Amino acid sequence: MFRRRRPLKNESIQFSFDSFLDLVTNVVGIIIRLILVTWVGARSYHASMQLLELDSTLPATPALKVTDDPLHARLEQSKNDLDEAKTRLLAQLKDLEATEIKIQAAQAQLAALESRCNELEAERKALQGKGAERGGQVQQASLTVEQVRQRSKKLLEELKKIEALPPVKKQLKYHAPLSRAVHSDEMFFECKSGRVAYIDLPVFLQEVKQSLEDISGELKTTYRVERTTASVGAYRLRYAVERERTAVDVGSTPPERGFRYGLSEWLVEPISPDRGESLEQALAAKSEFRQLTDNLDSRITVVTFWVYPDSFELFRQLRDHLYQRGLDIAGRPLMMGAPIAASKYGTASRGQ
Repeated sequence: MFRRRRPLKNESIQFSFDSFLDLVTNVVGIIIRLILVTWVGARSYHASMQLLELDSTLPATPALKVTDDPLHARLEQSKNDLDEAKTRLLAQLKDLEATEIKIQAAQAQLAALESRCNELEAERKALQGKGAERGGQVQQASLTVEQVRQRSKKLLEELKKIEALPPVKKQLKYHAPLSRAVHSDEMFFECKSGRVAYIDLPVFLQEVKQSLEDISGELKTTYRVERTTASVGAYRLRYAVERERTAVDVGSTPPERGFRYGLSEWLVEPISPDRGESLEQALAAKSEFRQLTDNLDSRITVVTFWVYPDSFELFRQLRDHLYQRGLDIAGRPLMMGAPIAASKYGTASRGQ
């Protein structure tokens, strides 16, 4: 009996050719099976494609028409009914709009009639009042002839008494047409555009005096300095201070020596177009013009008016008012556009 020898523990497994052949045979069998499966699948796919080509050659089934639908006639009838309903609805809407327009017109006519009715009612009441008034007048006119004669006689007597009274005369006292140069205090007013405005010249001159000390320093290097004061009321003052020239002073640069200087000219500049008071305002009891002139002393103050052509009538009225108080008046007419100004080379105001 053959006994298989046990392999030793350290002995390696030897290669077997029989096992290798079995392995190759199994792999080849598997490959052959795969080829067969692939071939059978390809045959079945080709047969199905031929079947589809044959089906495409069959005649197409004709498409169904809308008219073939058994409900087509009912649908068309419903559509026609709907169109007719829409047409009737549009016509009714137009009729409704026309009716609304008529209603609005009727309401407007009703409002006009109500207004006219109110006016007629007011006229009726007014006529009733006039009728009652005329009734009273008729009643008053129904006096007896004797009463009328008595009233006429009384009126004639009153008229004779009035005629016997001496006539009322207004006496205006004008100064003699003689004038004299003004050497006293002056109060200046501007008459322009039918309005009179006060020019506070003393306040301006006080500011000029306060600035002379500063100006004297500038006059060491120049002959003339011009400045402008602060505004007072509706005006401000532009003025010039000049250094006195001597016979030996030539050129534009003054010599370094003592000199005399003073105010050479001034010009009033208005800063407000709507200034002053009208004639009625000026002659009122508490106006600015009355407050300035009512307490003047005619012995020491002269009122000077700078008058433009559009305000001569205003000047005459104000002059007559001041004449009644015994004040001296000086008038200086100006051309339109000419400024109110004065200089050491000009003329003094003349009071009358």
